[in-house]
Amino acid sequence: MDFHASDLLGADVYVTQSDVAATTVDGVPDDWENVATIDDFLLSQDGSIAGVLVDVGGFLGIGARSVMVSMDALSIVREHASDDIVVVFTSTREELEQAPEYDRDWRTRDAADRDMAADDRAEEERRAEEERRLIGVPEQPAAGFERVAITDLTADELQDAAVYDRLNERVSGISDLVLSSDGTAVSAVLIDVGGFLGLFGRTVSVDIDQLEIQVDPERNDVRVYLNMTEDELESLPEYRR
Repeated sequence: MDFHASDLLGADVYVTQSDVAATTVDGVPDDWENVATIDDFLLSQDGSIAGVLVDVGGFLGIGARSVMVSMDALSIVREHASDDIVVVFTSTREELEQAPEYDRDWRTRDAADRDMAADDRAEEERRAEEERRLIGVPEQPAAGFERVAITDLTADELQDAAVYDRLNERVSGISDLVLSSDGTAVSAVLIDVGGFLGLFGRTVSVDIDQLEIQVDPERNDVRVYLNMTEDELESLPEYRR
């Protein structure tokens, strides 16, 4: 069916978690929840619809937020009896309400502000990418260091090791070792986290397969790198002896 943009302005937006296949309905289904209205369209330079702005939240039109969704994410349905057009979004109210608010002032900012905002976004993306890395150590060991297997170290060398998180920041040190049930191998290490000046800290256990170990040739410096951030390390359950 064809329609004008004006037919959609102010149209009700419903959310449902069910797939929407029909283009007409006899009455709005009970599992469709009316949560927003169409406010505007954002057009790209070639005239295609870059996004649809919907007003969500608020009460009696006060306090509503404008968020942008993709046109491809919306289904246009005509209600047969009233001939009204309704818009359906396969999602939940919570997801729509938590979407970032559309910044209408973006187009009117001067170039310097836009460049600064772009730099901020680039930095956020860089940090997010860093967070997504499985292991935060370089592909090559740190200068003057080499990777070793845990079996190449003595217990004393391992207990003296400094602990670095996956963002390559020192977070703690190893306080003790946990041996396998037969006592022939190290199965985990114990690390003290949190606290202040040695007070109120907690001890957590980290499996040996989550460690990467680097040493300098003289073995005066042993470093253990973890496959987790400091926050993830501190969120581990406390180790009980």
